Amino acid sequence: MKKEDLVAMGLSDEQAQKVVNAWTEGMKGFVPKERLDEVSGKLKEANATIETLKKGNQDNEELQKQVTQYKETVAELEKAAAATKKEAALKEKLAAAGVLDADYLIYKQGGVDKFNFDKDGKPIGLDDLLKPVREASPHLFKADPGAEYTPAGGGTPPAANPWKKETFNLTEQGRIYKENPTMAKQMASAAGVTI
Repeated sequence: MKKEDLVAMGLSDEQAQKVVNAWTEGMKGFVPKERLDEVSGKLKEANATIETLKKGNQDNEELQKQVTQYKETVAELEKAAAATKKEAALKEKLAAAGVLDADYLIYKQGGVDKFNFDKDGKPIGLDDLLKPVREASPHLFKADPGAEYTPAGGGTPPAANPWKKETFNLTEQGRIYKENPTMAKQMASAAGVTI
């Protein structure tokens, strides 16, 4: 509504101004229909875009779940690979220390996690750990050759192992055991006998 139109209708300048002021004051907060249609169109377009994105991202959400699962699987596999590497290094060191059955020794100690490893995954401190085990269970270790066997009465050591089935000799076993128990255990162990 324009002031000039009101004056042309016969209102005074002052009256026309009052009407225009009242009209302007009353119209505050109202949006013209053209602006409302424009905003409504943009809102409908935005909602349509959101729905399209929701439909398009359902697969994306599934992909994200799969990526997360794969990351978890890779982390588990890396952890298992590190554990396997540690176990292999431990078994190698145990074999070098003369352990006959590394798996059994690892089991008896409570698993690979009970051993100490450096930052590179190599076992450390095995000598301190194996010393009491070697004393308590010498059958788990290769026999220590010890000093060369020489019979107390002189002569030469037996040519054949008296604990072996082919050359079994109980008298010779007793004599060797009495004179050199370490050698007796070694020879018995070589023949598959525990004494």
